[in-house]
Amino acid sequence: MATGLRQRQKNDRSKRILEIARKRFQTQGYDAVTIDSIAAEASLSAVTVYNYYGSKPGLLLALVKESDVRLIAQLQSLIDDLPDDIRDAVARFGHIMRCHALKYLTKPTWRQVLAASIIDGNANFGRTYVALDEVLIRLMSELAAIYQTRGSLISTIDPNIFGSTLFGMQNMRFFQFITDDALDDAQVDTLFRCDLEVIFTAKIKDPDLQLAAVRDHNQRRNA
Repeated sequence: MATGLRQRQKNDRSKRILEIARKRFQTQGYDAVTIDSIAAEASLSAVTVYNYYGSKPGLLLALVKESDVRLIAQLQSLIDDLPDDIRDAVARFGHIMRCHALKYLTKPTWRQVLAASIIDGNANFGRTYVALDEVLIRLMSELAAIYQTRGSLISTIDPNIFGSTLFGMQNMRFFQFITDDALDDAQVDTLFRCDLEVIFTAKIKDPDLQLAAVRDHNQRRNA
């Protein structure tokens, strides 16, 4: 009983620290926030916060991991109920990622995440961030494999390689979205759908679908 109570208390403290950190990063900016200020609001010592997360980048990484748990659940729901056209599915995948990202953290905070993942390289932050991305790549590969099973994607494509390629394209637009405060989701969606038209030209088995997609895109662009 006592052990279970201590664990619940530890989990509650951990959640409280993360939520305070997230809100402060959102409102004050990552650089302005200190471990001491987070600890004070949580009614804990700074040593306790360090014991849980090690550093401010450690807090940032924990927020990304928590965010990805929720994101993966949303993407899995998409995979469980895919639209007829794979291009719509991949575009929705990107849309879900972008909407979730801004719901959870601001663009400036995500820029700190991206910078830390690059600077940290093969150390803990970099490795963990790459591992989280690998989960998302597997989901995209699963998506591609389903359309291959349906017969709407040519069978000669390796779904794992193709999924990695699609995720890389999506990630490129995600980085663009995060680094430009003036760029909104609708604008990035248009750019990403243009990317998809290029890559799927020779991959979709039904040429009528290709022509229809081009017409739809042209109509949206001229609207």
